[in-house]
Amino acid sequence: MFVTQWAHEGLHGRRPRWKNGGMRRRLASLLAAVALATLVVATPAATPTAEASGTPPACPANNYKAGVGYLFICNRYTAVGPVGSIGLVGDSVLVGSADGASSPGLPSMLSAAGWGPINLIAAQGMWVRNNSTSSSSGVYWVKRWSDYGFHPDVIVVNLGANHMGSPTNPSCTPTNTTYCANQINDMLDTIATYHPDARVWWGKINWEPYGKGNGYGLGMLGWNKALDDAAATHPNLVLWDWPNALLYANPAILMDAARIHPSSGVQYVKRSTLMRDHITATMPWAKYVGPQATVPGAAGDAPSGYQRVDPSVAYDSAGEADPVLPDDHTTVVDLSSLVPEGTTSADVILTTDSSAGVGWLTVYPCSETKPVVSSLNYAADTPRSAQALVRLGADRTFCVYNAKATAVRVYLSGYFHPNEPLLFTPIPPVRPLDTRLSAKAAHLEVPVPVADSVAVTVTVTGTSAGGVIQIAHCDGSGVALPALSFQPSEVVAGAAFAAEWAAGTVCLDVVANGGGELPHVILDVTGTFTDDGDLQFVPAQAKRLLDTRPAYATGGWVGMQGMAQVIGLPVAPTGAQAVTGSITLVRPTSRAWLTAYSCAESLPPTSSVNAAAGLVMANSITVGIDPTQRTLCIRASHRTDTLFDVVGWWVTPLPEP
Repeated sequence: MFVTQWAHEGLHGRRPRWKNGGMRRRLASLLAAVALATLVVATPAATPTAEASGTPPACPANNYKAGVGYLFICNRYTAVGPVGSIGLVGDSVLVGSADGASSPGLPSMLSAAGWGPINLIAAQGMWVRNNSTSSSSGVYWVKRWSDYGFHPDVIVVNLGANHMGSPTNPSCTPTNTTYCANQINDMLDTIATYHPDARVWWGKINWEPYGKGNGYGLGMLGWNKALDDAAATHPNLVLWDWPNALLYANPAILMDAARIHPSSGVQYVKRSTLMRDHITATMPWAKYVGPQATVPGAAGDAPSGYQRVDPSVAYDSAGEADPVLPDDHTTVVDLSSLVPEGTTSADVILTTDSSAGVGWLTVYPCSETKPVVSSLNYAADTPRSAQALVRLGADRTFCVYNAKATAVRVYLSGYFHPNEPLLFTPIPPVRPLDTRLSAKAAHLEVPVPVADSVAVTVTVTGTSAGGVIQIAHCDGSGVALPALSFQPSEVVAGAAFAAEWAAGTVCLDVVANGGGELPHVILDVTGTFTDDGDLQFVPAQAKRLLDTRPAYATGGWVGMQGMAQVIGLPVAPTGAQAVTGSITLVRPTSRAWLTAYSCAESLPPTSSVNAAAGLVMANSITVGIDPTQRTLCIRASHRTDTLFDVVGWWVTPLPEP
């Protein structure tokens, strides 16, 4: 059982075997670059921690009178909400957001959004830590919650304005944040001590000491810079850019002369609405309710090595009487002329086009019941492509099911057979190509570890005309694999076992629609195939191990995976060291990506699948896993429902008899 626990550590892990020492040095350079870029990582705990428990302590008597002054106010909601519990602590700016100071107040808004229990404590002049442990110190209330057994899932902090100092003598500046950093870290350390599982939401401050329109004060800029620095080292900390939100608020929020406080209760309601929306969009996390899904059994095929082939089109619905296959249709794909007898699985690229609506493809052995998994997701008139490893029947066929009418094409890229020599070696994911750091190009030759083939994820981003990314022969010969289809200016990822048609090089052709603007291209490598590699492939009975949607709750997790949340789940049996499966984003609340990686490793600076808000996107992954507990970690960049379907794993070959 796994939930997130945070740690700060560098990349580490087993060393892959390369064909020469030069490539070892080359990989070391790549890993060094990754380590420099990875300041914060996430490691799952061995057991899930208890959910937030208890109710907020009874409120002391409010010392607040509307229209007279900002003194002290407390709001308390004991009802349990489906989103989670929340504690709010702040200064006079938060006082104005309380129920009783403005209507509706922020606590009642949060309650209506599904939060609960809720406790808001705010006071005029509150600091992080005042000269004494009193009600004017934020850390006092954080400790008080713990003393009374209230451990909120989320702690909202609205402090900082009272730490800025005078306009002529600010407490800190953007170039000297020591004082502000100490205060911020004091609060974060207190929360970590008394509420170790809490996520923290902290609003930046706004201040124009010389009056509206005359520029921000150095104290404000220094405090907000210290918050940015803290967020870089605290993955459980989410910042709200209040100055930017105020600048673009619609309707506009009228402020006092210093632009610290909204000018009336009506204006506070506008601010509270922005706070509620940001908190609810960024802070909820999926909850572990158990049980975890049982890992499926192996399909019975012998562990197999890999063999790449010159890519070819194995099936094309264009040859059918109607090239657009109807809804709820199953197609038999025959590979008997393309792979040898005894082949256990095929490595294919699936493509769809001319789709009539939202649907998916599922590939499986025709002799078995269609499993509840997906290999590719598509929408109306949106070409898509995806890699799949599919088990074959004894007659070397497999079935492709399409849920909604679409044209389908299947490319054969390689196959698995007990007698084939290429073995897989997983590596901590690395990124040898990112054209955002170089330049866009229609033909890209990417340096990768020397191997026969490498497991890659290809991602496009930036402004583009849409098109396709092909893994091609470097000399332009043969059939190219359409590893990724993308729409104009879309951020999306595809996967493949990319052949090195030139030693130590993967070649990509970027084809833009109508000869238009090319996208930026990113390539991540998760492993290599060599004749002296480590692991053979064992196909599984495909099974869904994770589905966070409440209607399904597969794998023990319920609710959308939260921003920066890491879910760890067992995905393979004893002896497995890597896994292959399909990972899916389901209608994220904003543009998002998932990163899948071994729970024994640090979070890599790579992605496994990308999707725009509201879309459903799947991608194949082949990555190393924690060999002790056979676990895969999945991190979400933003809120999304998440699926994972396992199709096989990788094991050490048995010794020769």
